[in-house]
Amino acid sequence: MSTRQTTRAAFLAGMMGLGVVAIASPAHAARNADAETYVQANASAALRTLGDRSVNATTRRQQFDTLMARFADMPRIASFVLGRYGAQLRSDAALRAEWTRAFQDYSIAVYEDRLDRFSGAAIRVTDSVERTAGRDVIVTTEIAPRAGGRPTTVQWRLLRSGEAWKVVDVSLLIDGNQIWLAQQQQRDFLAALDRNNGDIRALMTDIRGLTASLRQRVLARS
Repeated sequence: MSTRQTTRAAFLAGMMGLGVVAIASPAHAARNADAETYVQANASAALRTLGDRSVNATTRRQQFDTLMARFADMPRIASFVLGRYGAQLRSDAALRAEWTRAFQDYSIAVYEDRLDRFSGAAIRVTDSVERTAGRDVIVTTEIAPRAGGRPTTVQWRLLRSGEAWKVVDVSLLIDGNQIWLAQQQQRDFLAALDRNNGDIRALMTDIRGLTASLRQRVLARS
């Protein structure tokens, strides 16, 4: 198997839930109503957008892309997932812009693929925990599948800069395990970059292929 095939296999394995990481929460931490309201409004809007069959699939995806790019801190996440290789972005503005765009497209495609089965469903905030008072919060929500059945727990980690909240990671509970997507992506990307001598542009080629595959899969379900 080629290095590129191996890389793609590793990414797909990560998206299916291999590798489990958890974020520990301080005991007896306070809830944050402001962060809860932010998640309730924006996550509800995202699910409504995915479920809006009054517009075509292309328009629906464009609207979802715009909403998620505003909801999540894509530049921060794009830097985080590269780990130690992110230092390359600080010295190369063109590479930083190209990587951020490619990663944003990929990350939003992952969100769309994972959340599509909940399109049009109601989301309910059930809890939040302040990891750092007023600045770093994990908001817990429940989303019921359209076809009925047990609701799925989705957690959103938010950081606050000034007056603005932004999502920096999202987790799903799968088989009792909490899968944090950005942390899993970092593990996958670091493994790929270790194999290809830190070539971020080669990594971009792989994730662009994965982005196209994810969007085709969502389109086939529409």
